[in-house]
Amino acid sequence: MSGEGRAAALPPFTLVTGNSDKRAEAERILGRAVDCAAIDLPEPQSLDFFEVVRAKAAEAFRRVGRPVVVEEAGLELAALNGFPGPLVKWMLEAVGAGGIARTALALGEPRATARCLLLWTDGAREVVGEGTTVGTLVEPRGTSGFGWDPAFLPEGEERTYGELPSADKDRLSHRGRAWRDLLAKL
Repeated sequence: MSGEGRAAALPPFTLVTGNSDKRAEAERILGRAVDCAAIDLPEPQSLDFFEVVRAKAAEAFRRVGRPVVVEEAGLELAALNGFPGPLVKWMLEAVGAGGIARTALALGEPRATARCLLLWTDGAREVVGEGTTVGTLVEPRGTSGFGWDPAFLPEGEERTYGELPSADKDRLSHRGRAWRDLLAKL
């Protein structure tokens, strides 16, 4: 089934994000324009992806008043027992993609897992799509993508997320897998 056929079966929703790159990825994967609301949602400071995405979804639905999709994505470093996970945003702000990679490399364990949860809710029902991609952290390469993309090398690839063309990244990425999982469950 084509991306457009699957997207047509998706219940209506508003994607709650202020990140234009996340919106663009959703639109490429779904094969259609996505209604979006740029709302700054409070996030629990937790290493539990499900706790964070559920809290964000409840607040997003309260503010928007119609079905929403929210995302929680993170990077779990094997060298730090999964940290920073959903707290990667703050590590990225503090040390950048290169600093995250250098941390893992300095600790002698470059393996990492990119994880994404997408939660669709209509206020009564919740459906969660999850995607993971295993890889390693490397010195940043490439100018595509955003965040830590240039430092993440998916397993079996020779190019980082930052070096991959959009279609290849969407196929391999944690976010692409989460959207496809959510579509399958809806």
